[in-house]
Amino acid sequence: MKQKLKSLQIRMLLPVIVLSVFVVSMLTSLFSHAYITMMLQREQEVNAVGFDTVSRSLTPLINASIIDVRNFMGDDRVASYVRHQYSSLEKLIHARIDCRDYLRSVIARHDGIFGLLFMRKDGSMFGVLPEGNLFLDDPQENPLPDDIKTQILNAPRAQTVWVGPVPGSILYGFENAETPQSIMIAAWKSVDVSYGECYAMMLMDESVFDEVFASLQDGKSTWHLFTPNMMEIYHSGEEACMDPARLTSASNSQTIYRDANGHSFCAFSREMSSPDWTIVREVSMEDYQQVVRRVRGLICLVGAMVLLIALGLYRLWLKKFMHQFNLLLKGIIRMGEGELQPTESAPFTIGEFEIMQQEIDRTSLALNDQMDTIRRMEREQMEQENMLKEQERIVKELSTARQIQRSVLPHIFPPFPDRKEINLYASMDPARDVGGDFYDFFFIDEDHLCLVIADVSGKGIPAALFMMFAKRIIEDFARAEHSVSEVLEKTNELLCENNQAEMFVTVWLGILEISTGKLTAANAGHEYPTIQKKDGLFELIKDKHGFVIGGMENIRFKEYELQISPGDKIFVYTDGVPEATAGSGDMFGTGRMIEALNSCGEGRPEDILQGVKDAVDAFVGDAEQFDDMTMMCLEYLGPEPKE
Repeated sequence: MKQKLKSLQIRMLLPVIVLSVFVVSMLTSLFSHAYITMMLQREQEVNAVGFDTVSRSLTPLINASIIDVRNFMGDDRVASYVRHQYSSLEKLIHARIDCRDYLRSVIARHDGIFGLLFMRKDGSMFGVLPEGNLFLDDPQENPLPDDIKTQILNAPRAQTVWVGPVPGSILYGFENAETPQSIMIAAWKSVDVSYGECYAMMLMDESVFDEVFASLQDGKSTWHLFTPNMMEIYHSGEEACMDPARLTSASNSQTIYRDANGHSFCAFSREMSSPDWTIVREVSMEDYQQVVRRVRGLICLVGAMVLLIALGLYRLWLKKFMHQFNLLLKGIIRMGEGELQPTESAPFTIGEFEIMQQEIDRTSLALNDQMDTIRRMEREQMEQENMLKEQERIVKELSTARQIQRSVLPHIFPPFPDRKEINLYASMDPARDVGGDFYDFFFIDEDHLCLVIADVSGKGIPAALFMMFAKRIIEDFARAEHSVSEVLEKTNELLCENNQAEMFVTVWLGILEISTGKLTAANAGHEYPTIQKKDGLFELIKDKHGFVIGGMENIRFKEYELQISPGDKIFVYTDGVPEATAGSGDMFGTGRMIEALNSCGEGRPEDILQGVKDAVDAFVGDAEQFDDMTMMCLEYLGPEPKE
């Protein structure tokens, strides 16, 4: 009988053990799948922010550098060396030194440009690199590989093509610890009457991308940049990618892979439009796998504890059952022996099992509450960390945007040190980190100076982006030597075609003929300019206002002429000056502006701008700046006497 009872005990216990193992295995599998899926979705959200950050920061950074290089090509020191027409070796050497010193200064003050090279149509090159010059006037000495040289020579006019990366040793002719291992070349063809055909090449190495990707480092991500032919341009980790094709093919599949060292990772990628590179984010999954292993261990531990408790309860129940059975057996034996007196014994009940079940339920609820508390604390900590990272990202993005915008506007004064006919100064103080105001000035030719000041509707990054677009269009049309009214009309038509954001810009545009002092100008909804005759006072020029740029198609603008004499000054500004508001609600106004101008009218243009700003600051006091404040002042000194 006892053997049969033991066999029954084992048969009853075996299903309990099997069911417990099955439940624990199911829970660990479901948790692992759910947790990894949740983490991959979270990484997708991080990817969206990271890829957008790179796209918004990298493309403007590269484009701003390319725009600056295009402007540098307009310098006479570069143009004269491109033509390479010299009557003596001495003049050639002087031209080469001037070109070299100028290009070195350009690279020294521009963080986004690693080196500048120029190649003539015959294949001869000149330019500067950080560790030396590169003036190879013999086409046979061109160090570029033939395929790259052919690709550059076949580049369409004004269209940027990216070639490389190439090792720095190809250009330097040697290799040491300072020589870059990977150089990207942005090249384009420029044709000008004074140039002939010339191919500009802007060199960029990995350090250009460090600041963009530094804000995205989270300790588990490695960023890669690949060209269309799977050449790696940049990687944020210590080692370059050994198998780019496998990495890109594994991206965006939500599949976890293992590298050569046995570490698990997941990859995500996105293709850029300009330039056509591929961004890949390689994410280490080791931390997530450790969490899965720890939780699996916890589930197994809890399952083992529950199983032990169940076995303990089962043993108690079986012990009490056997006690009752033994009492019944002893009673039957006594009856067989003739002892008929009953024995007192407690009846068998399942109340103890109910109490045990209640204890198990209470323990399970306590464990669930503890797990909920742990998950809530982890979620709150994660949200706080994400909030701090988002704030840091926004601050770094605004800082990058501010640097890009300042680099787009002319910021070196005096701007034309070799032109003694004018004295020019301008400034912009944005209401936020970046603004929508802009100014510009450039020589269309040797005798015509173009002056632009404008105010884009809105503030912040959208206005700054629209500002850069409008500034580039106005400059392109003005350099094509259209009249003032034609420049505004063509700019208006082009902005209206692509103005999905429904933004507009007010513009005052003037072209000064240096030899005669004749100023031809037009006003597209901008503030009245002011003029000071020599030994006189500043006065408003109430010119005819046209409609704003970008607001409506088929608008015509009326231009007018002013005769500027030597010693006269022109002051133009945006509405941030007269509309500066004090804490009381009063505006600075045009009248106070004229008074401020006349109080410092005898000074240089930079002194006049500083005087107006000091007057505005004193009037506004501690009140917050509401709008961008941009000013530009030109002093016409007259043409230089002919020798």
